[in-house]
Amino acid sequence: MGQTYSMRKSALTIEEVKTFVNSLAGKPLRISVNKGRKKIIRYSGCILAIYPKVFTLKIADDKNLELLACSYNDLICGDIKLQPVG
Repeated sequence: MGQTYSMRKSALTIEEVKTFVNSLAGKPLRISVNKGRKKIIRYSGCILAIYPKVFTLKIADDKNLELLACSYNDLICGDIKLQPVG
């Protein structure tokens, strides 16, 4: 009695993620990569290329890492977060 249940947030589909990535192509981004065990690495960069199963990010501020390949599932799972700058 009196209990309220909240619905889980509906998951994004691959097509929704692909259109999101396409909308960010060429724009400056803040990139957060969750490596596990509370280790989150942040980069700045932009989307370099978009392919059917993956997309590549060009990292601007790290001399050891120039490119990062990501799958669309990484965005769905929250392992990678992309935020436009500005």
